[in-house]
Amino acid sequence: MLVGAITPDWGDPASQAGHSSQSGAPLGGWKFSNSKDGVFAEYFHVNEADANMAVIPASVPDEVAVYCADMLSTGFMGAEYGDIPIGGTVAVFAQGPLGLMVTVGAKLRGAGLIIGVESVPRRQELARTYGADVIVDFTKEDVVQRILDLTGGEGVDTAVEALGADITFQQAIKVTKAGGTISNIGYHGDGDFVHIPRIEWGVGMAEKTIKTGLCPGGRLRMSRLLCVLEMKRVDPTLMTTHTFPFAEIDRAFEIMDKKLDGVLKPLIVF
Repeated sequence: MLVGAITPDWGDPASQAGHSSQSGAPLGGWKFSNSKDGVFAEYFHVNEADANMAVIPASVPDEVAVYCADMLSTGFMGAEYGDIPIGGTVAVFAQGPLGLMVTVGAKLRGAGLIIGVESVPRRQELARTYGADVIVDFTKEDVVQRILDLTGGEGVDTAVEALGADITFQQAIKVTKAGGTISNIGYHGDGDFVHIPRIEWGVGMAEKTIKTGLCPGGRLRMSRLLCVLEMKRVDPTLMTTHTFPFAEIDRAFEIMDKKLDGVLKPLIVF
């Protein structure tokens, strides 16, 4: 069985209003490792299990299915919330695991030009594999100017912020055309504010939509993502750079936290 990182309380008013990830309180659907511990135990409690768990098809290995719990769900949400038109232009800021899955989502939704913003060579390579047409390296060029040049000065239809940094949030707004959408899936955990560049925002009147979200949970969401894997639309295991037995889980977290040894995504096996 597969359970998502987000396990909404489906009877909550927020869920009934269509915002299940916010059930109970802002971000209230995010329980594991937030308000509930024990997710790495042999057994753990899943609230409203029938509505939050999905059967993994026999053709989908566990080490593939596990990516549905967060990376696919959040990354695809970034593309979904970006309202990408078929043949449209998209800029994805950061090509970590979430950004890479945004890139996949943009391709699946029919984007015409996908621009990935990333400086790490391994991540650049994966971004191209997953569907990025152009890579913009912020350590070598002006990101905003480069994206404007690539779009004939118009800007993109959709910009997705997948890092959680003030500077990339501002850049996403700057490169989005009037009437376009900025989809934010990055976790902005530092500082008191994120800033909106006034002029590029059209002094508040450019009809640029800023949409935020926490990845959806629930059985239907997980089942749909599993179908994407079953039909081999994407291979998320290309992101698995390290594999650890459960006995070395502390080491796995350390490597992930400190970004050691070129880690992208570690896998814990039992």
